[in-house]
Amino acid sequence: MEMIENALEHLPRFATILVAFHSEPYRHELIETLENRHLSVLGPVYTSEQALTLASQAGADLAIVEQAEDDSSQALVRQLEETWGIPCVLLEAPA
Repeated sequence: MEMIENALEHLPRFATILVAFHSEPYRHELIETLENRHLSVLGPVYTSEQALTLASQAGADLAIVEQAEDDSSQALVRQLEETWGIPCVLLEAPA
């Protein structure tokens, strides 16, 4: 959570965060933390396609993406940053 806390420090209140995270219960805790900080949450989404569609329809100030076992999450981060200008935090869900 420290990496998220550091990223959130630099966001204005009421910023919009795209959550591409499928692991429970960590996802629930993450969303609760964001909402408690008065941040707007887009998602959670469970696929790269969903994340990119949402990013194209509703701007986000930051994306929090779960690290996948393959390279799909890194490809998603690259697309969000290059296509939509959305900075990303790539996290591995705790075991």
